[in-house]
Amino acid sequence: MERPSFYWGIGIENCWMAEHDEENRSPKRLLDVFLQMQHYTMWREDLDRAAALGVNALRYSVPWYRANPRPGVYDWSWIAQPLEYLGRLGIIPIIDLIHYGTPLWMENGVLNHEFPERFAEYASAFARRFRGLVDHYTPHNEPQVSAVFGGLSAYWPPYLRGVDGWLKVGLNVADGMTATAQALRAELPSAVLVSAECLMAPATARVEEALRISVTPQERADLEYQVLSFPSSLAYGKVKPASALGRALIRAGVAEDRLERFLQGLAAPDIIGHNYYPGSFAGPEDAMEPGLGRGRSDLAERLRQAHAFFQRPLYLTETSTGFSADQKADWMRAAASVLAELRSGGMPIVGMNWWPLFETIQWDYRDNSKTVAECIRRGGWNNGLYLIEEKPDGTLERQKTAAADAYRQLISAGPPGGRAPGAGR
Repeated sequence: MERPSFYWGIGIENCWMAEHDEENRSPKRLLDVFLQMQHYTMWREDLDRAAALGVNALRYSVPWYRANPRPGVYDWSWIAQPLEYLGRLGIIPIIDLIHYGTPLWMENGVLNHEFPERFAEYASAFARRFRGLVDHYTPHNEPQVSAVFGGLSAYWPPYLRGVDGWLKVGLNVADGMTATAQALRAELPSAVLVSAECLMAPATARVEEALRISVTPQERADLEYQVLSFPSSLAYGKVKPASALGRALIRAGVAEDRLERFLQGLAAPDIIGHNYYPGSFAGPEDAMEPGLGRGRSDLAERLRQAHAFFQRPLYLTETSTGFSADQKADWMRAAASVLAELRSGGMPIVGMNWWPLFETIQWDYRDNSKTVAECIRRGGWNNGLYLIEEKPDGTLERQKTAAADAYRQLISAGPPGGRAPGAGR
């Protein structure tokens, strides 16, 4: 598949957390957004909605727990249909191999000692089966979220808490990212790896205190970015053993040769994806200004930092905000104008994704007994171009908004800032 000069994309929210752990936590429901939002049966109509926007890329997935129900056993019966259909539509699928969670047979989730090996095995099997249909992959969506929710806050398996848990999960996630990137490139040398990074707590001060980090002023900026993107910083070779964080990891018991292996950057993606949502600075009746201006400047600064740190082409892989269609349109145009300015200045920005195509349930569906409709809350990241209305028969009808037309018009105008600048590293 030929890479486009600019990826105009959309995402269908695909978070899943299949693990149930009634002993360790209160009982949990299966979280599988494709299931709860009826995408497994409405996939053709949803993909047609995406195509009508004029996008050339779709961030997409099949939950690992469904496609790999037992070790070494794979079931591609569902995902084969939409992937073949996307090929006919001329849309590039960018496959999230993990959008959180692991199969039910993998005890302790991403902390399992076999996680890196099993993850790489799954990736290789997927790439082999869908050679010719898929060559764009995101090995691990927002790995820092996995480390924070599973290792720091005990929200997701393996339910660890504190900086020590964050380190353990983050290190295993980084090992999994490295093994999986190598497996994909071995199976499919033409593979294009697109990360999806999310900067997230813990606060650097908390990590400094727990790990007794002594940092020089020159090391400060790198340390903060390493903490906010911990698994990726490791996996992409951005934590040197002699750095402030590297020294602290070695004191905490991480073998120096393990850090040295990460320095090879074997997991480094071809494109750094950056997920950015401006703060919920507008209520349903509020005007976007001055929040729109703050969002613009913050997005520009985040992208500058990401490029300076990772030194790779950038893709705005998730962004949205706004309660109303007008607010959504205002933000998509504002975000595109930021990309245009940065591209005109020579920054290699190669794409933009609106997230999501249609509004969906929030992740706390797993923790409560509410209906699907009751778990759909607008705002934050959930700013779909289509709204959901539950019909009397239980069907979740997608209702098009003017924001969908605004995104189609934005795409039809061409890449922001004209032709892509050189994508040198």
